[in-house]
Amino acid sequence: MNANSEHFQQTLHHLYISPLEACNLNCAMCYTKKTSPALSEDEILDFIKRYNKLIKIEAITLCGGEVFLVPYISHLINALTDQGIFVQIITNGTIDRREELKNPNAINLIVSLDGLPLYHDKNRGKGAFEKSISFLQKAKKTGFHTEIFSIVTKQNYTQINKFELLICDIVGCEIPITYHPRKPLAYLSLHPTSNIKRVVEGFDFLDKKEMKWLMKHRKTFPPIELGCFQIALLSNGNVYGCCEGTTPIGTIHDGPRTLIDQLTKKLDQWKKISHNIRCLGCSEPDFMCGMKEYFS
Repeated sequence: MNANSEHFQQTLHHLYISPLEACNLNCAMCYTKKTSPALSEDEILDFIKRYNKLIKIEAITLCGGEVFLVPYISHLINALTDQGIFVQIITNGTIDRREELKNPNAINLIVSLDGLPLYHDKNRGKGAFEKSISFLQKAKKTGFHTEIFSIVTKQNYTQINKFELLICDIVGCEIPITYHPRKPLAYLSLHPTSNIKRVVEGFDFLDKKEMKWLMKHRKTFPPIELGCFQIALLSNGNVYGCCEGTTPIGTIHDGPRTLIDQLTKKLDQWKKISHNIRCLGCSEPDFMCGMKEYFS
């Protein structure tokens, strides 16, 4: 991976920020503890201000926990979109604060929907599917960009076509869906705020064949070509080389140049040890989100 490549330069304009790990749901598959510290609005704005002086920020993805639990989140989002920054929000869609957001065309609401209603509710709680679908429908009607993020296990892997037909019927066929294979145990055991594996029965991990099919035939995260590295600030104050990173490249107090240099070193390491893998690069070259065996 050439750290001066066009792809690398593009990623520097897009930050990932997780203000908290707390959530209003208790999902069976969740792999984060809910007791980690939260970032303040001032901490986030200061980090953004310092970074923006070096690299113009074009987009920021906000994720939790559940972002809409953060008291100041609407004020922060409005401040960012007023600056011309496009904001993506990954949400479970059960807390509706859309009316507090004043620039819907500058916001992409990425709603978590894990398959058909009964399966989704088995993971996220009774009635969750209906709430999330309603949120998605209202967001679409009120001018927000919308997208779906869907976790895939062995159980709902065979239901993908039915799920897509249902979404097409309820919300519209044009809404993008990104599929996220459930994190392998190799990842969960190293996650910085991990509950390890949580519930497995009924939410089993994909095998190698299923994982390869999914990544080949659907849009996935991580994508099959990787390249999903970026400067990612997590609620513990550490900065990682991607939103799923396990080894920090610095902290919120480090200068942006230092963080970018550390990310560059990670990608240079990738280039040295992964020359036979035709991908755009990874900030965790020895680990690859616990999915290294699927790419080798």
